[in-house]
Amino acid sequence: MYKSFSMELAGRTLTVDIDRVAKQANGAAFMHYGDTTVLSTATASDKPREGIDFFPLSVEYEEKMYAVGKIPGGFNKREGKASEHAILTSRVIDRPMRPLFPKDYRNDVTLNNMVMSVDPECNPEVVAMLGSSIATCISDIPFDGPCAATQMGLIGGEFVVNPSLAQKEISDLQLTVASTREKVIMIEAGANEVPEAQMIEAIFKAHEVNQEIIAFIDKIVAECGKEKHSYESCAVPEELFAAIKEIVTPEEMEEAVFTDEKQVREENIRQITEKLEEAFADNEEWLAVSLVLGTVIKRIRSR
Repeated sequence: MYKSFSMELAGRTLTVDIDRVAKQANGAAFMHYGDTTVLSTATASDKPREGIDFFPLSVEYEEKMYAVGKIPGGFNKREGKASEHAILTSRVIDRPMRPLFPKDYRNDVTLNNMVMSVDPECNPEVVAMLGSSIATCISDIPFDGPCAATQMGLIGGEFVVNPSLAQKEISDLQLTVASTREKVIMIEAGANEVPEAQMIEAIFKAHEVNQEIIAFIDKIVAECGKEKHSYESCAVPEELFAAIKEIVTPEEMEEAVFTDEKQVREENIRQITEKLEEAFADNEEWLAVSLVLGTVIKRIRSR
């Protein structure tokens, strides 16, 4: 038996089925919004990927012709690579969710959204955004969620929450707002010279809708959420930062990084790298030292 949860969202019913399909995934949500159906899953590897200094998150948004009742014919009978729309949708999902994972988490995580059917009145990208958040929140993957996303339109001076495809064509505003409980964490917008006050009002309205969705997600997590698994922290030890500072001072590092000429700058960094490599030649943590060096350079450049 599976559990089903529903809420009214912008005059339409949003239904989430948990444990209906994809039970081998860490978390899965079978999303229904009107006649739009999206299967969202969240999976993670058991161990961290070695030798990296970033979080390996992959977000996929799969849209197929059958979702709108079409079968490819003619010469190209098979569908090719992801469309530009699918790539942009994946990025919009990635952008608000990536910072909510632990900074020292290096396990591979994949968020997959498969569009099963499309209702022109209910945009599948909104459903995929919410599905990814729900699937991750109920999974055992460490995640500081939930987060929610809402699209806003402006037609005839009136705001429209999650506008349909037809409404988007005549809307003076195309706004996507993602929020956590505390604040807005992402804004993506395009508009026809909308006044600043009206834009701010739209952002606040979207944030209010997101709070309703987050309360709905909390209800799902309370009943279906798994305990978050422990993981091997890949945070760089502060002792290594201190050891590096004894060999290369922060002033030397800044002078090397902020050199205007590219060739000179790269040569400076190469010399610092060789200096550190020589100092830590017999140290088993040289890989960590090289990652620290890269982190230090990023910190300096971001000032």
